[in-house]
Amino acid sequence: SKSPKTPQTKPPQLQIQRSTTLKSGRVTKIFLTHSHGDHTFGLPGLLCLMGQDRDRRTSPPVDIYGPEGLRQYLRVVIRYSASRIVPNYRVHELKCVPMAPEWNPVLDRRDGRMRFFYDLKRHGAVTAGGGRRRAPSSSSSVRWDRGLAGDDPYSWITHCASAGAAGINGAGGLLERDAYFGEVDDGSDIYPDYNHPDARHGAPVWEVLTEPDVTVRAAPMSHGVPCVGYVIKETNKPGRLKPESVVPVIRRNEKALRAAGVHVPMKILGAIKNMKEGEYFRFPDGTVVHQTDVVEPQREGRKVVICGDTADSRALEGLAMGADLLVHEATNAYLEGIDKETNLHYVTKDAKIHGHSTPQMAGEFAKRISAKRLVMNHFSSRYKGDPSMESISVMTRIERQAIEASDLSDQHVAAAWDFMNFPIPPN
Repeated sequence: SKSPKTPQTKPPQLQIQRSTTLKSGRVTKIFLTHSHGDHTFGLPGLLCLMGQDRDRRTSPPVDIYGPEGLRQYLRVVIRYSASRIVPNYRVHELKCVPMAPEWNPVLDRRDGRMRFFYDLKRHGAVTAGGGRRRAPSSSSSVRWDRGLAGDDPYSWITHCASAGAAGINGAGGLLERDAYFGEVDDGSDIYPDYNHPDARHGAPVWEVLTEPDVTVRAAPMSHGVPCVGYVIKETNKPGRLKPESVVPVIRRNEKALRAAGVHVPMKILGAIKNMKEGEYFRFPDGTVVHQTDVVEPQREGRKVVICGDTADSRALEGLAMGADLLVHEATNAYLEGIDKETNLHYVTKDAKIHGHSTPQMAGEFAKRISAKRLVMNHFSSRYKGDPSMESISVMTRIERQAIEASDLSDQHVAAAWDFMNFPIPPN
């Protein structure tokens, strides 16, 4: 059956316990896109589940990444609930996550609070003259430099930023780090780079994580609170060795190689495979084997793009290009015959002003970045997602809308369901 957004319908700790492929003991890193409760309320419970299988004295900490304010949120909720069972963890905050330029700050003079509203006229919407305003181009000088911190003096982010100005470990009214409740040192603050080579449309990029086998970067989404999308890129793999080109040469030189001290001549295959481009190996009989002749070009690592809640994912374009898999929200959809007294135009408008997308918007972005596969999630709760034929029919129609917008085949577009496994073959 095709069902709505799993993390927002059932607690993640329960879902993981029901999963046959994902176990809590294997989770080492957690990435949050934004602070809305349907994306954060499940985190404390998940940490409590993970803590049951880990010994704080010997287990490495769980790394948690997300927009600023996350570190203090976890300190408060874990301490308030006396959740000493959580594993060791450390928080890495993405600082200064801006709002997209189409979200205008409006001061409510009644209570002095700042709220952000989506301006349809500013970004890709009908203008006063009846024409359509074009979205900013990749060369746009419009900077994404506003956010809740500072703009709204009452926001959680502003409070954390101002009260915690003395440093990561807390000061001036914030809770300090306490290892008794699991938080260890070495959490980092990650700042945006507006001059990153993959930055687009005036938006910044965060270099979130770099490890030998993977990198993670982020860019801001267009949503009602600071929100990011993540791009996970696998390190490129060495090209495959073509043994049929080398083995006959080794066998022809086997005696000479043994005489030269190479006790297992076939081990030379490994040395040749690990040669850098431009290097070569000369055999005793004078045969020269060049790396480029016997090793295929390196294989491009896989790329997975996970968008947060968004009315526009354009800031991810540079990072996401050529994605092997795009995971994009599709909260609202217009289904003719089911949705009465409305049309696609008004459904799209309603999705945007709430910071969300339609299947067509998800498909269009997949096409723009030349994604190979698209999985949609974060569906409205009005879609039941049960095994009934009616629900399956609805989700199939949502898939069809994205297929038509993306030009992908029906084998490469899916509406996500609970416990879905989506293999990504190597390149």
